[in-house]
Amino acid sequence: MNFKSNFYLILILLITLSCNDDKKASTENLSGKYHFLEDTGTQIYLPKAFERYSLTEYQRLLDSLTTKKEYEIETERLESLSKMDGSLYIYYDKENGSTFTINTRPYFAFTKEDAPQLLGLITENNDKVKENSDAKFTKITAKYGGDKNQQLFKAIYKVSGKSMKNDVYNTSYIISSKGQTVFIQLSTLEETNFDPYVEKILLK
Repeated sequence: MNFKSNFYLILILLITLSCNDDKKASTENLSGKYHFLEDTGTQIYLPKAFERYSLTEYQRLLDSLTTKKEYEIETERLESLSKMDGSLYIYYDKENGSTFTINTRPYFAFTKEDAPQLLGLITENNDKVKENSDAKFTKITAKYGGDKNQQLFKAIYKVSGKSMKNDVYNTSYIISSKGQTVFIQLSTLEETNFDPYVEKILLK
């Protein structure tokens, strides 16, 4: 499989497969609500403060909240995501300034052996962002988890720069399961463990 052709324009994504009873119990009591993705029937579970935006609505919001350079970088990233096969969904939390995006994609399976290649693509895309900005990317973690039924990859980067109002933490996920693949990106002002919400995704 040509991963480069599938993922060339995104900052990329996922791991953390929890199968023990304690983690299952913690996700059952997790505060939030489900959102329905029309094109595949997938249901995602997010904190209640997240609201869905169209690409145009979110760009208007960005224009009022970010610096010019931050706006240009984020707009370019989102426009690239919107051109991928499948659909792009955007959610924003006004309370915490967090952005959650999810792309539905044609299904593909991957293995632990593919993880270094996926991480390399993240680095390549980060380097492209750095060409037009003073952004600095610091890798916090990158992990693979899964089996023949479900594959997961996760990467977290801290993004900083003089032209940015705040440091940002980008958590990226890839999940392939039940004949579906989704790409998730979470942008937050603080390092956040979002895995319990990701574990509650319902792929149809």
